Amino acid sequence: MRKITMGRGAVSDGMDTNATEQRTRELSNDKHTLIIYFSRSGNNEKQVRFAAQKLETDVYELGVKNPYPSDYFATVQRATEERESNDWPELIEDVPNLDQYDLILLAHPIWAMTPANPMRSFLEEHGSELEGKEIASFSTNDGYGSGDTQQVLRVLTPGNTTILNNYSVRDTQAESSRNEFSKWLSQLKR
Repeated sequence: MRKITMGRGAVSDGMDTNATEQRTRELSNDKHTLIIYFSRSGNNEKQVRFAAQKLETDVYELGVKNPYPSDYFATVQRATEERESNDWPELIEDVPNLDQYDLILLAHPIWAMTPANPMRSFLEEHGSELEGKEIASFSTNDGYGSGDTQQVLRVLTPGNTTILNNYSVRDTQAESSRNEFSKWLSQLKR
């Protein structure tokens, strides 16, 4: 049985840090929507599972070479140091070819009012590959909303990328607000 730990309100089993589990890769040759995500505690992964089923998408989970600790406060300390030094975590490099996708959904937690550092790494390294695509972000947060997500997307993707409205929910309300999330997803269905 997994130990349940708490961050700042969200339940976490501490196992979704990619330290010991295989990352999710559900890729096809025929889908035109891809969800790229990072989930430390599992909250975003649950949202991704729901969205992937509703929209019938491909799914790709980001992994970092040095996984974050399951301890919430240790993760906060490391993430703060990375952000303050602009030393973003190194990703495990096996990003799929993005050419077949018209719509890419980015799912991530909000850390200190901005997308989680692994998502920032992805955008820094692969944002140019999103040229000409539609991009939308959905995230969980600790009560402060999506922060500067839209600005980060505009800065780190080419000018002809279409940035759609994002969706963010407090992590402790992700399950109880599924109807709102479902409505947002319905607007994106291709």
